[in-house]
Amino acid sequence: MNQADRWPAALANLANLTRDYPDAAARVVTNGTGVYALLGNSDLTQKMALLAQQVEFQVCANALGEHHINPDHLPYWAQVVPAGIVALAEAQNEGYAYIKP
Repeated sequence: MNQADRWPAALANLANLTRDYPDAAARVVTNGTGVYALLGNSDLTQKMALLAQQVEFQVCANALGEHHINPDHLPYWAQVVPAGIVALAEAQNEGYAYIKP
């Protein structure tokens, strides 16, 4: 998720996935301006928090640095990874499909 304005579509897709396939493994890798949606308390972060019970949320440390965001300001369920692009490649190597809403 590299664009903040795409979060509503992504979260709708994730809600459908977790409802219809509760045992599916899902992971969201966030970078670019997508990191801004993880800040504060909003409808989006509340939906993410609910989904985080079934979905991994990873956040690119490089993107946080580029946007001057302190990782301590992220929700507890967001895992910081060194590089979003590497996290994507690793996920694909693990068998995850890359889906961009």
